[in-house]
Order: sequence, then C-alpha cells, then structure tokens
Amino acid sequence: MFLLECQLISRSTTNLVIAAAVFVVFVAPIAWVSGETSGSSEWSAFVVLEEGHTISAAYWFHGIDIYVVLLPLFAFLFGYGTIASERDDGTLTVLGSLPITRFDIYIGKALARIFVFSGVVFVGVLAGSLGVFAANPMTASPHAHLLASVPTVLFGTALVSIAIAVSALLSSRLHALSGAIVGYFGLVFGAVWTLGSAPLAIVGHPFHGYSVLIATLFDTMYPSLGVALSSGSQSPDTLLLLFVTKPVAILVLFAWICGSLAIGYLGFRREVILS
Repeated sequence: MFLLECQLISRSTTNLVIAAAVFVVFVAPIAWVSGETSGSSEWSAFVVLEEGHTISAAYWFHGIDIYVVLLPLFAFLFGYGTIASERDDGTLTVLGSLPITRFDIYIGKALARIFVFSGVVFVGVLAGSLGVFAANPMTASPHAHLLASVPTVLFGTALVSIAIAVSALLSSRLHALSGAIVGYFGLVFGAVWTLGSAPLAIVGHPFHGYSVLIATLFDTMYPSLGVALSSGSQSPDTLLLLFVTKPVAILVLFAWICGSLAIGYLGFRREVILS
C-alpha cells in the first residue's frame, strides 16, 4: 500500500505543482539574505534575531515567517485528498476486496503522504543551504542550516497529519477541501489571535513549537515568547520559561502528529467499505 500510494502521488500533476511550490518557498529567502552580514537585531512574532548573526540565522529568521504561512497551505492541499479522493473515486471498494486491514490501508496512505512531503521539504532545505553557502560562504553555517531540516520535516509532518485526519473524517473530496481551507485559516488566524489575546497559550501551537526548535540551533536567535518572559513583560513567573524549551516544542509537534493520525484513523475505522 505504501509503495502504491507513493507511485500514485508521483503521477499527480497537482502534487508535482505543490512540490515545486514548496521547493521555491525554501529557495526564495536566499535573495533576501544574500547581502546580509551581521546587521542589527530584529524581532518577529515567533523569534528574535540578535546582532552578530550569520547569514544562515538570517535565512531562517526571515524564512520562519514564510513557512508558517505557506507550508500549512501546501501541506493541506497535498493531504486533503488522501482518503476523501479514494472515497469519491470508489477505490476504497477495490481496496476493501484485498486481504488487508483498514489499518493497513490508512497507515500505508498516511505514511506515503508524509514520506513524499517530507522528502520535498528536505530537498528544499538542502537547496536553500547550498544557495546560502554560495551567496556568502564566509558567514554561512552549513551544519546548523542542515540541522534545521529536522524540525522543518517534523513541522511538515504535523501539517500533513492534520490534513490526513480531515480527509478521513469528512465524507467527500469537496468537503475535505473545504475542511482543509477552514483548517488552514483556523491554524493561521488562531496563531494571530492567540499571540494577541493569550500569548502563553501559543506554546501548544505547532507554529511556536517549530520556531522554538529552529531558534535553538543558532546562538543569536531566541523564541520571542522566551525573551518576553525573561524581561518580565508577560509574566514575572520564570517557571513559565520551562514551556519555551526544546523538549516541550518537540512534544507539541509529536502531539499534533500522533493526535491527528489517531483521530483520522478512528474516523476511518468506521468507514463502510463494500467488498
């Protein structure tokens, strides 16, 4: 099932377009930081960049703002049809006649989507690393840049997992697409609302978890929430800083991955498959 799904994914023109778009997203920041040296400190919604940073740190600082907006969109478009398209096309009936369990069908399709999307993300990060090094080899950090592929792949996996769950829970391709669109805007604007109304709650958001993991790779980059807590602008309780750490960020992303896939499977397990 896994190999079959990978083949079907590779034959889809839509998936190839999405893969190309993901690749471009990771290459685009090179143009913004190609002349970067070690400019002044900068602050964004999720991370803070200090003076004396490398070009690689600048790449990821600017990249995070792009990735938390565009990667969810591409991941949802890539994953919303995982089960819903098979349901509309009647392929589930064919699969139901094979000597495989529903779990085999679901996990095979889910892992194939995750594997392909993660592969595209990794290639994009690799291309970005090579581009940054070519643009300014003296201030690049190839090792840290490549290490950033790990949290980025983990982030992409979480996003695709959410899309797969939506696909399994909704009854048709159109409904799944609508659910993916609603989920995308909910994820993005939910982060915006949380940052403005309940900043501490952002700890459980995948955007924040991803940003924290990227920030830990560079000495001149810090999570914005961690800086705010340290300065006392959000809360005097320094124990809250424990929630802005690498282990918690990893736990958050894995919770989104495992939780989404589990919810999707619970929905798919009740699927009526005529054999």
